[in-house]
Amino acid sequence: MPELYRVGVPVSNQGTEERGKAMSRALSEVLVKVTGQRSTLNNSGIKTSLKKAAGLVQSFSYERRDSESGQQLLLQVRFDEAAVNRLLRENGLGIWDSNRPDTIVWLAIEKQGRRQILRELTESPLVSDLKRVMVSRSLPLTFPLMDFEDSTNISEVDVWGLFSDKLGQASARYGSEAVLAGRLSEDRGRYNGRIVLLFRNQRFDATVTDLSAEGLALAVADLVGNTLSRHYAVRSGGSSVNPVLEVDGVASTRDYAGVVNYLKGLTAVRDVTVVKVSGNKIKLELAIDGTLNQLSDAIALGRNLRATGEDELSQTLKYRWLGH
Repeated sequence: MPELYRVGVPVSNQGTEERGKAMSRALSEVLVKVTGQRSTLNNSGIKTSLKKAAGLVQSFSYERRDSESGQQLLLQVRFDEAAVNRLLRENGLGIWDSNRPDTIVWLAIEKQGRRQILRELTESPLVSDLKRVMVSRSLPLTFPLMDFEDSTNISEVDVWGLFSDKLGQASARYGSEAVLAGRLSEDRGRYNGRIVLLFRNQRFDATVTDLSAEGLALAVADLVGNTLSRHYAVRSGGSSVNPVLEVDGVASTRDYAGVVNYLKGLTAVRDVTVVKVSGNKIKLELAIDGTLNQLSDAIALGRNLRATGEDELSQTLKYRWLGH
């Protein structure tokens, strides 16, 4: 997900006072995106930092966009990535980098006695609100195609029943890391029911009570963001393990630089030391934050390195360089 540290917020004018308030709102949105959790804003250190948001700004500009009520003036703010990450580390908060897993969403909506599975092409405020809110939180979301293959694998009854096996089988073709499902009754734009998130053989439930389309979208974003960020977000603090990686497929100096720079760019990696170069293989020792599993997951999401095995005797993780 690009632009984690950039956000546009509406303003009424280009005055200094209005800009200061808008930068505080912009920093709030960025911090929620980077950590994956709205509860970040309850941290006392973060509350204080919001009053000094301008000090973290790298650049800003104004632009006008068309909206339903006419043209809207927006303040586009880009925050300094290193400064924002330092702020989060100082306050003991996790950092979730831009390589993020996808969530496939199966929602069975009952309206006037009729049930149907929500599709992206459906003209519904819920579809547009889900897409808008999830994009604003930098949470990838996929709607099912509901083509012949989907219709063969799953039905409205299966989604309404929130049957984990059926949901998992139907989601396999999409390759999504997480599955969000729900059974919801709609009456005059208000939703009631239940949503569940299936992730890593775990199931997380939430009740939906009299929510608007936007309120439901926020609830989905919170459930997905809170759950996935707990798994992927990296907290500061040296790991007790300094993993060793052996990477083959390094055929040129460009590949060599690519591997080192790619690993250094991962949020979980604090330092990279090249231990040995032999033919088209290089061996590296990493200093990391977080856990070894978080490092492995981050590498898997990036798709620049493919895991090829592990040498348990020397405790070396083996990968092949796939390039950019």
